[in-house]
Amino acid sequence: MFIEYRLIQCLAIGHIVLGISFPFLGQVNVVNELLIAGMFPNQALSADTAAQASYLITLFGPTVASWGILLLLLINTFIKAPSLYLWRGMIAAVLVWYIGDTSYSGSHGATGAIILNSVVALLLLIPLWRLRQLINK
Repeated sequence: MFIEYRLIQCLAIGHIVLGISFPFLGQVNVVNELLIAGMFPNQALSADTAAQASYLITLFGPTVASWGILLLLLINTFIKAPSLYLWRGMIAAVLVWYIGDTSYSGSHGATGAIILNSVVALLLLIPLWRLRQLINK
């Protein structure tokens, strides 16, 4: 169970670091162009629309960081005192994010987001599923 716990911790810390970095990375032209291309595939955006999209994408960074902080707190609490309540909460959070974000991404042709979401969801759900065994101990 230690590996599953550490994997979820690493994913949470990764969200924190990436989320805090996002507003700064969004100011780098190459990164900004990649983010916009990933979020708006096959769309030619005007300069004003691209600037607004860049703002919204980089603004999303602190949300990602806060999600990582919450996940880190939840998984650490769960490991110290396993409970069905916490376990179900973490599963529900991943599923709500995955279904909503992936459906919306799919409806806009953002294949990269679908792939990234699916990988992250599996990297969270598989270890969480295995950690449920701690509840019965």
